Amino acid sequence: MRPFSRREFIKISGLGLGGLAVSGGMIGAVSDSLGGKVAVNAANAVVDGVQRLAPTVCEICFWKCAGWVYALDGKPWKITGNPEDPNCNGRLCPRGTGGLGAYLDDERLKTPLIRDVVNGKQTFREATWDEALEVIAQKMKKIAEEHGPECVALFTHGSGGDWLKHLLRAYGSNNVTAPSYAQCRGPREEAYMLTFGEVVSSPERTDIRNSKCIVLIGSHLGENMHNTQVQEFAEAVGNGATVITVDPRYSTAAGKSKYWLPIRPATDLA
Repeated sequence: MRPFSRREFIKISGLGLGGLAVSGGMIGAVSDSLGGKVAVNAANAVVDGVQRLAPTVCEICFWKCAGWVYALDGKPWKITGNPEDPNCNGRLCPRGTGGLGAYLDDERLKTPLIRDVVNGKQTFREATWDEALEVIAQKMKKIAEEHGPECVALFTHGSGGDWLKHLLRAYGSNNVTAPSYAQCRGPREEAYMLTFGEVVSSPERTDIRNSKCIVLIGSHLGENMHNTQVQEFAEAVGNGATVITVDPRYSTAAGKSKYWLPIRPATDLA
């Protein structure tokens, strides 16, 4: 295959980005069979008729809030939080509420794409699942034979990634990680493991709702949108909790604080 320019690379990569970004969990959740008929009324629908409900779990972030998918005529049209889920308490964040847009997007990938050269230009062509899986299997086999299976690494996210982790380890490589680990919870988890012998995990086991005094050091509650924490923080503030925010920025949390300590940038890590 001939070399291609950076411009060409960006162009052909863009053909697949939209679908790949949402392939982890939301699509599978809303495409499952829907059961349990309930009457539609003005409170939860825009048309009269009969709708179906299906339980789902949002995987747009690792919080995995439980919800309900509403469908009319076999087409999902709304997602709401599950009131019995302690993570969301019946309320999804804006990302979860708008998650159905990923499924309904006209540019969502619905078939595998294989990179090919057409008229001297690199592009993607549609393929069957059998063809795509065969291409991947042959390339992985070739890499293992020529360089060793440990030369393959996997970046994964969401519950769907567990199947790929199992595949790669059975293949002979333990090089599996998450693309967000180093920029997100990784430093915290490693520090806790080395210091206390146990990670914090997520969602964190905190009781913000009933706290009388909350100290936030470099934490942006209200901006990072971890659903349970934001709801509990709002309740705590409403109940009169004292909030102390240590942050160079006047963040959303700082705006709700009794004390805002605007220290010099980067010194909150000291």
